[in-house]
Amino acid sequence: MNNAMPDSRSILRETWSNGTTLLAYPNLTSPAVYFTGYMQPGAIEDAEEFHGLASFTTDMLMTGTKRLNFQRLHDKIESIGASLSLGTGHLSTTFFGQCLREDLETVWSLLVEVIQQPAFAEKQFKRVRNQILTGIAIQNQDTAAMASQAFNLALYGSHPYAHPDIGYAQSVSGIRLEQLQFFHETHYGPNGLVLAVCGGIEPENAREICSRTIGVWQSNNQCSPKTLPPFTPPKNSIRSHIALESKNQSDLIMGVPAPKTISRDYQVCTIGNSILGRYGMMGRIGKAVREKAGLAYEVSSHLGAGIGPTAWKIAAGVNPGNLEKAITLLKQELLRFTSEPVTQQELQDVKTQALGRLPLSIETNAGIASILVSLERYNYGLDHLRQLPAIIESITADEILAAAQRYWDLDKLVITSAGKAIK
Repeated sequence: MNNAMPDSRSILRETWSNGTTLLAYPNLTSPAVYFTGYMQPGAIEDAEEFHGLASFTTDMLMTGTKRLNFQRLHDKIESIGASLSLGTGHLSTTFFGQCLREDLETVWSLLVEVIQQPAFAEKQFKRVRNQILTGIAIQNQDTAAMASQAFNLALYGSHPYAHPDIGYAQSVSGIRLEQLQFFHETHYGPNGLVLAVCGGIEPENAREICSRTIGVWQSNNQCSPKTLPPFTPPKNSIRSHIALESKNQSDLIMGVPAPKTISRDYQVCTIGNSILGRYGMMGRIGKAVREKAGLAYEVSSHLGAGIGPTAWKIAAGVNPGNLEKAITLLKQELLRFTSEPVTQQELQDVKTQALGRLPLSIETNAGIASILVSLERYNYGLDHLRQLPAIIESITADEILAAAQRYWDLDKLVITSAGKAIK
């Protein structure tokens, strides 16, 4: 892999008249290529009574096309040693895959066929619905999944992000095949599609292949994406618990709204989050709650990224008898985090780790392709990676303290958990 940071001099970026954008970066020592990207639609398009519709539709795409049934489609992909997958998030449908460079045109043609001409066979509809319902049933007995679902509902309230992309058992059970077909006809198309590729192919060759496959795709029915509604954060602290009596572990989530991903605050909070608990036992909460007090099996903090509202949260797996003690100790650590600057040693250690991870992030084709997608999604600009070390080095302890005080309002914490009933 070329050790140089991808930037505007080495990344090819091209947009076609159908609204598709390609980003390509070469790694000519690799015989393979990896690609990823996103397009309309996301779960935000789900009607209130049909949560899971967008995700269900996406799950149907790889079950066969009008030309290739399920078996023939997957045999064709596997026969050339390639992979192709799709999934749905809040705002978009994502796709990713890899193949040998000589098979890229074949795989991208299949990608267009899968998205543009799905068969929506009745047999596959029933099979996929059963798979989704089984997945929901498993999630409903998972303490981490239920604590997370309760946290999203509490934090986001009436905002679409409150609901799981996969939907609920009741909503998925009510979805009909005709709804999937109509949803597909009105929401899928090339406009807004972003595709990133990295591997053993010259960017110009990738552009030519994209021009012949995705670049010529046309759709007359694709509607405009729904606009995200405004988000109103909670005005008070919220505490909720989901009782799952058969579980021997309780999972806990504690958090607040995060800074916008496209902001200086986000970069500052990323460094602060690493000090707080990004590295488990190496972070403050890991040392305090797990290592010293022995109250958690695992504990870490996470700063969410995305378009629209995200969360800055702490997650912990604890013995049910230690749940309230863990919450108390975490609050104490947050009080310290919002009351005094981090130490210069903590700051320097985390900066060194962050700078050390940068070269690692571009060691693989998949890593670079994912970064290219993020550069486009968040409008960072093609030179962001080259500028990032200076941004990291410029962050101060006082900035981290000020940001922590802005976002970690200890009077407005959202705290959710799942496990044995609280006595």
